[in-house]
Amino acid sequence: MRSRVLLWLMAGLLGGALAACSDSGAGDTDLQEARVCPERVTRDARNQPRNALGQIRYCWPGEARCYCDSDNDCYAQAGYRPCTPNTSSVDAGRDAGAPVDTGNRIDTGNGPVDTGNRVDTGNGPVDTGNRVDVPVALDAGNPVRDAGFDSGAVSPDAGCVREPTTPDRNGDPRNADGHIRYCWPGELRCFCDRDNDCYAEAGYVPMCGAAPDAGARDTGNGPVDTGNRVDTGNGPVDTGNGPVDTGNGPVDAGGPPGVDTIAYSGSFAVRTGRFTATLTVAGLSRQVVLYVPTTRPTNPALVLAFHGTNGSGDVMLDESGAVTLANSQGVIVAAPTSRYMSRGDWDHATEETYWETYPNVSPTANADLMLTRAIIAEAQRRYNVDADRVYAIGHSNGAFFATLAAMTLSDRIAAFANSSGGLVQCNTTQSCRFEGTGSTCAQLRGQSGWCNCTGAEKPGPIATSGRRPPGYFAHGTQDPLVSVYYTCALEARMQSLGYTVSTVLRSGDGHVLPSRFATDAWGFLSRYRRQ
Repeated sequence: MRSRVLLWLMAGLLGGALAACSDSGAGDTDLQEARVCPERVTRDARNQPRNALGQIRYCWPGEARCYCDSDNDCYAQAGYRPCTPNTSSVDAGRDAGAPVDTGNRIDTGNGPVDTGNRVDTGNGPVDTGNRVDVPVALDAGNPVRDAGFDSGAVSPDAGCVREPTTPDRNGDPRNADGHIRYCWPGELRCFCDRDNDCYAEAGYVPMCGAAPDAGARDTGNGPVDTGNRVDTGNGPVDTGNGPVDTGNGPVDAGGPPGVDTIAYSGSFAVRTGRFTATLTVAGLSRQVVLYVPTTRPTNPALVLAFHGTNGSGDVMLDESGAVTLANSQGVIVAAPTSRYMSRGDWDHATEETYWETYPNVSPTANADLMLTRAIIAEAQRRYNVDADRVYAIGHSNGAFFATLAAMTLSDRIAAFANSSGGLVQCNTTQSCRFEGTGSTCAQLRGQSGWCNCTGAEKPGPIATSGRRPPGYFAHGTQDPLVSVYYTCALEARMQSLGYTVSTVLRSGDGHVLPSRFATDAWGFLSRYRRQ
């Protein structure tokens, strides 16, 4: 079946209550009668309770165990006590089963299950944040304050830098851009909301180095990397010979010829093992799961791994064999997570979490292609990745995106590999349902049900000029979700244009991501360099 994240329903029901209003001095186990909730609420299209101003109200500002984010949407936390809904104009029967936030966002049963990625409520701008591994929102009453940090202590390098902050009128520490900073993007146990306001969670330990003094430069004893991106013109390390990024705006990756100048903020930690980083690209905060092997060359190769529909970077890393590849070959793997899209496309009937492709195939306008560019630039800056050995792999919807990335960023990506993808010229992916038996496309073409679509090329046009990145394709011949016909169509189209391709068909297999896909593909990919 198509690679997807298993969504588990977690719902807490409190009879006769929408949210909790706590009396001052009352304990969590006090059974005294609850007061009437302070505001009336109505349900939106996603079944979220909203007040007259359109703000979410599972609890109310100022109450104990009530977390309100920067948009003044309020969620009840574990231990929050219910109040009696204000029913003067609200159907109390509908409110009786309202969920209580137990620390994890939950599905109400009337809308999409929360996968950990925030979704559009239908009543405001789409929240494109992709929170990963942040299960519990900070109790706003107990933030970790900047004053608690020992500014003289040496902190572990998390690939970020503490910014100067000043208290606002509410006492919240804000950086030069006006963003709240109780912690810094990229740190463990640091939750940054869709407005890029960051709050320390329980267990948070400062990881960023102290902000450098104004004008601080190299002492002359060697290159200094302060964690701020710089454009030296001489390489990815700040040697003190070029303009230093102030940290107050998007970063120009700059550098030598061939290094992308995509604007982004955030950074990858210089460490080994598996961890998650955050990059902000095109105004969107994006999560990237990285695996950096302990043993690697000074200029390792980079493999970009793209998951399937409703998947994640973690899922792709786990299921593709990418960690085994990294450890055995000394390559760095970056597996980003796609965005929740509020509508379907040629590959999806409805809203889901997937990669953006046709018709927006511009590397300067497509936010996912811009993220790909930023990942490559940041990996070159932090890990000295070999610019001539950057590869893209993907499964299902991620395979389609890997193809698009290779075609539109052929000056960055040396070669690519697809699992259960291909080239779709039918109206939608589901337009062709062909399944067959055989080990080559030539054996399949004469079988019953073979399709013959001639529409626009999706996920994007196959480049007919310029550099032609080689492609490795793997597909089950009885895939019920993405027909093997599409892989054969991609093989034929690329061969007709002079591309180098290698196709591996698994006769009788379905929509499967082989556990050795990354290592099998590497045997092909590693033979090719960008130049």
